[in-house]
Amino acid sequence: MIPPILRKRLSSFLRAEAGSATVEFALWVPVFVGIMLLGVDASAAFTRQSNFWSVSYETARIVSRHALDAKAGADFARNNMRIGSYTPEVAVTIDTVTQTVTVLVTADLAKMAPFGILALGLDDRLSFAVTQTLEPI
Repeated sequence: MIPPILRKRLSSFLRAEAGSATVEFALWVPVFVGIMLLGVDASAAFTRQSNFWSVSYETARIVSRHALDAKAGADFARNNMRIGSYTPEVAVTIDTVTQTVTVLVTADLAKMAPFGILALGLDDRLSFAVTQTLEPI
C-alpha cells in the first residue's frame, strides 16, 4: 500500500508538463541530425558523381581525338578524379572494330560520401561508362 502523501506526489509528478519539451527535443534531435547528415552525404555523392562523369566525358573526347592513348587516358582520368587519397577504378578501351572509345569508371559509394550513410541503404559500388566515336586521323 502506498502512503497517501507519496501517492499525491507521484500523481502530481505524472501530471506535470514542465520538462516535456526538453524530453521531446532530446528524442527528436538524433532524427533531425540523421536527416541532415543523409542530405549532406547525398549531395556530396551526387556532386562527385557529376564530376566523375565530366572527367570521363573529357577523357573519352581527348582519346577519341588521338591526343592520348588508352593508358595515358586512364592515368589522366584517375588524376582528375582523385578525392583525397581515394581514386576510383578507371578503364579506357579503344575498339578499332566499332571505332569507339569507352571510359568505364567504378567507385565505392562509401568513399564518395563523407559520412557513408548512403552506402547503408544503396549498392556499395557506383559504375558507369562513357562512349565516344573515334575521329578519323
